[in-house]
Amino acid sequence: MNIKNIFFICYLYTLVLCYSDNYEKLYKWITDHGAFVSNKVIPKENSLYNRCLITTDKIKEKEEILFIPDKITISTLNKIVSDRCKKDFNDFLSFAEKEEKASFDYDCLVYFLTIDMDNKNSFFRPYYDYLPEISKLEYPIYFSEEEKISFNKIELETQIRRQEFFFNKSLKPIKNKIIKIENGIEKFKKNFIYVSTRNFGRRGSFFQNVNTMVPYLDLLNHNNDYNTWFYYDEKRDGFALYATRDIQINEELTLSYGKFNNVYLYALYGFTIKNNIFHSSIHIKIKNEVFTLFEKNRENEIMKIVKYFRPKSVFEGNNIILQIKYELENKLYDYQKFIQKYKDNNNIINICDDLIYSVRQYISLCEKLI
Repeated sequence: MNIKNIFFICYLYTLVLCYSDNYEKLYKWITDHGAFVSNKVIPKENSLYNRCLITTDKIKEKEEILFIPDKITISTLNKIVSDRCKKDFNDFLSFAEKEEKASFDYDCLVYFLTIDMDNKNSFFRPYYDYLPEISKLEYPIYFSEEEKISFNKIELETQIRRQEFFFNKSLKPIKNKIIKIENGIEKFKKNFIYVSTRNFGRRGSFFQNVNTMVPYLDLLNHNNDYNTWFYYDEKRDGFALYATRDIQINEELTLSYGKFNNVYLYALYGFTIKNNIFHSSIHIKIKNEVFTLFEKNRENEIMKIVKYFRPKSVFEGNNIILQIKYELENKLYDYQKFIQKYKDNNNIINICDDLIYSVRQYISLCEKLI
């Protein structure tokens, strides 16, 4: 074994020790402030980029697993956050309230994290220190312009642009302040991802859902076959997590982030699911007009396009279906090429496999309809 390999192993070992120590600090911090953590669960660190909770004993359906008091969550309802915003961010607050109140708390969280993470004495320091690293390889918001354009071939560019739009909207009112911070834009982007991927909604009033970062609860990863759920307990003022079914020993605790297809999951959360049961929509161009095919009812989706052009005869209707089929065959070719080009990227493979499945179903249906 050469010197470089020995150094690398020592480096990894140091990181593991460091992160284990940071976990102990996080656990002590949340429990010192009234959190409950079942003794039947422990954290597992899959990598510097991914953590999860697994069981050490069986958990029964409806059994409470976690309780995280509101006072250690990060939201605009938290006095530490709101006081800092009122003190330092008057321009930002007035802009947000005037331009778009609905996104105010989301944007404010990104701004608050960007400032507060540099504060070594922050109340939230144990939480910040245990947050996973952000892998630029996994989040499309970091992709080059050339990559973004090329991903239009697999229906991904639109979702990436959507993320860019919201990022720029969040940055706009306070950009002049952020650029004065060392690596400010980069820090703002990282915290935008943290808020995008790690926040839970809670009701602040009858008409308002408030984005909230919840330490420890955000260790749970997404799964369509999830085994836990959470709610905001108004009586105890905090987030409670409970089992939705019996959970076995050494099973990962999971939540559902929503009924999302792989294109959406990748653009927003930086991961995909193999054999995702929620399939991506497909965009095709017929006579210079773009149509979106959804998965819910394939035949209705195709016939809507046919009816849109109001064919005067069966032959004309069949001709439109042939055009749809031709466009779908081109899509199939694009997806297969992408798999070859990105054969080492499991996320792209999962997206393409999902799209290939859908487009083949549509092609088969077109052949039956003609």
